[in-house]
Amino acid sequence: MRLTKTNTTFIYFLKTFLLPSKTNFKESVEPTMIRRLPRYWRFLTCIFSAFLIISSFLTFPVSAVGQTLSDGGLPTRIWEVKSADKQGNPTKTNVLLPDWKQITFSQMPPISRSGSINASEYTQAVGYDLSRSWQTGQTPDQYMKLGDISQALQPELLSVGAMLGTSRFANAQATGLNLNQVALSTFTLVAEQTLDQLVKAVPFLGQFNVRDVAPVAALLGTSSVGDVSDLQIAQVLAQNPQLGQLKLGETDLSRYSVSSIPNLDSTPLQQFTGWQNTFIKDVPGLNTLPLAAMPNPIAELGSLVMRIDMVYGKAEAKRTNTVSGSDVQGFSVPCEGNDCAYIELDDLENQGRAARGSLEGKQWISGKYQEVEGGRGCLKGVNGGKEPTGRLPFGSSFKVVVWDTDETTDSVTTALFFRFCSFCGCTPYFIGPVPFFTYRVNSPIFVGTLNERLVTAASMPTQVQPEVMSSSASTPKPVQDAVSTVNIPCSPAKTSGASLQGINLDALGRAIALIESDGQFDGFGLYVCADKGQNCGRALGKYQDMSYNPYVVKAITSKPGGEAWLLKIRSGGEITKQELFQFYPPADQQAAFKASLRDKIASTSKQIDSKTGKPYLGDSPSETLRERLIKRVAQKHFGGEYSKVDSGASDIYGRLSIYTYGFDALKRYKSEAGGTLTNTACTPTASASSSLPASPTTQKSGASNSSSALKATNNYVKPSNGLITSNFGWQTHPVTGVRKMQNGLNYTADIGSSVKAADAGVVKSVVSNCSRGESSCGGGYGNWIEIDHGNGRTTRYAHLLFGSVKVNPGDTVSQGEVIAGIGSTGLSTAPHLYFETRSSGSLVNPSQFGLMQAN
Repeated sequence: MRLTKTNTTFIYFLKTFLLPSKTNFKESVEPTMIRRLPRYWRFLTCIFSAFLIISSFLTFPVSAVGQTLSDGGLPTRIWEVKSADKQGNPTKTNVLLPDWKQITFSQMPPISRSGSINASEYTQAVGYDLSRSWQTGQTPDQYMKLGDISQALQPELLSVGAMLGTSRFANAQATGLNLNQVALSTFTLVAEQTLDQLVKAVPFLGQFNVRDVAPVAALLGTSSVGDVSDLQIAQVLAQNPQLGQLKLGETDLSRYSVSSIPNLDSTPLQQFTGWQNTFIKDVPGLNTLPLAAMPNPIAELGSLVMRIDMVYGKAEAKRTNTVSGSDVQGFSVPCEGNDCAYIELDDLENQGRAARGSLEGKQWISGKYQEVEGGRGCLKGVNGGKEPTGRLPFGSSFKVVVWDTDETTDSVTTALFFRFCSFCGCTPYFIGPVPFFTYRVNSPIFVGTLNERLVTAASMPTQVQPEVMSSSASTPKPVQDAVSTVNIPCSPAKTSGASLQGINLDALGRAIALIESDGQFDGFGLYVCADKGQNCGRALGKYQDMSYNPYVVKAITSKPGGEAWLLKIRSGGEITKQELFQFYPPADQQAAFKASLRDKIASTSKQIDSKTGKPYLGDSPSETLRERLIKRVAQKHFGGEYSKVDSGASDIYGRLSIYTYGFDALKRYKSEAGGTLTNTACTPTASASSSLPASPTTQKSGASNSSSALKATNNYVKPSNGLITSNFGWQTHPVTGVRKMQNGLNYTADIGSSVKAADAGVVKSVVSNCSRGESSCGGGYGNWIEIDHGNGRTTRYAHLLFGSVKVNPGDTVSQGEVIAGIGSTGLSTAPHLYFETRSSGSLVNPSQFGLMQAN
């Protein structure tokens, strides 16, 4: 029979401190043995035993600082958990958590075990060789590549300029680092580009004369084409196609800085060929970028904190009440055999009491001894398809594993394990261990969530903002014209049925529900906050719509007590299935989802498919076009209105990506619709509109998307009455002397001064959640607005004051209408407006639309 923990500790005390060294000690200590001890030893033994017994029934305040033995050398923060005891008295617990706002890949602890992977057999599927090795003592940035972390963190959306700017603000030690001080040779991804690839990736590079781009001039100087310094790079390559295959790294790049190539600093990493195969350390600024500053930042998932009640070694066997496993097998995988080392968990408020809490006895098995199934897609078979058992409390970037359990010291170490990924799948989490936190008995430990349904819920927490993660020189995808399709009103019968733009709404709804919840109405997701904390809530019901969706809000607040329940959700409170059915019953779930689905179909059908360059639905929509429309509508449900088409961005556990979600939804739709698509495209009339509130992206009353309704001109008015301090074109910085392309106009004016629409148009995109000092917010633009003026013309207004934006996507604006106020958000040091003009997606000089520049 196993001794209780109190007796075990008592015996260890006897053996170590009280018993004579020659005593033959056995764990099955008999009471007579105590009586044979000298009197003074018996006295001390009684005193110590009384202390152990009394202390085991006392409730001590749990302190993260006092109970957590080690944080692995990582920056940490204190999280105060407020709750109540059994009597209803308020309690609070301080929990030590990693501070992701300070932690970078280069700061993470070094790996404790060397290893390697021969993945040449997967090269054809992946597109590059995943093979590599790692050595004890290396940090993750030295063995992890961009493709490995793409689905979890999306670093490919960043530019070097944005990363270095964020690193400066996040790390005081990096202050003073600028592009002139970063050698181009450190940017190995660029060194691997051919001239053809480089010109394609970097905006306007081909339009510069050779002599203005020193590294290119040096490379071409080694060729036999003669003096081409006064020619544009694009001209040289057109006349000498063979030069396009020269790699930039063939010249000595250590002589040049990143700023020596115009607009290189503002080019998103995904524009470069082979970005997936680049180590994190080989991208300037990326390994010093805080993980909370990534486009898809690392954060805590869920809010459950538990107390470590007991620590057991590998002598244990057959443990079934577990909270550990994998995203493949689930997070309650039993330990069926021997070597079941584990930590036993309990409620925070249940320490030292005889009462049993609802979470008492949960077991987190050590991954040092137990392996579970892991991996997915084309890489599932790596490492035999196995990984240490554990949890994903911080998302899919890495796995947290209980490692060494020590009964003699009542302590436990945890470790991180990483995985390799590509667009076609991910390996199991087998790269590790990387030392993480060390705890002892009674330490609070962050668990995340124990709800298995939440783990498998697919939907992302909020709409993804438009992908503008670079600074002003980035080149967006071609924008749509103001109108691209002819809308045909549906007959009343067709509208009241289940078809819109040729899509069977019921079939698509069933397809999405099967992905989200297996068609069940009682599911709800993790509590999450997105958009800088402006939207907080949970995914609810059969379709996992977010609780802050306007249709969901309307349905819930129409019920008695609904507003209070919604407030409870917004503040992170726990909810039940009974409450879900009370305030958001199945009928409301169906109505809200269909109304939202109609919005998505209506807006998407007018847009240009960035993959094909054609409208999702033309005047004569084919079955292929309609399939693309179905995929994109499903992707928007999963990733949001502004998610990237066919993106590899995944849900928090990396199980589904935007691309695979759309593919899966179409496959299920065809099955639900009997394998066919309807042929008649139509748009509901006003009389058939839903009684639920208009979507936030709906136009203002009376607004029209047609070109004729815009009344746009070819002559722009000044967007600000401020002073123009920087012109469009090649500029020399007055302080640094660095020559750089300026892609717009800077207007300097007092903060809050009016920003006006340069011409009539329809608001295409809005970012309005950036506060001053957040240099990477909005991709460096800060708060910004983009207006579509028709005929391929757009304007952008950047660095706007927080809280000043007056328009929403879909709104129609007139020429000269005030749309926001001047601010200094994003990568900005003083209040000003940065104004850009584009034609067919390319940045152009505003002077061609009648705007004067500074003398």
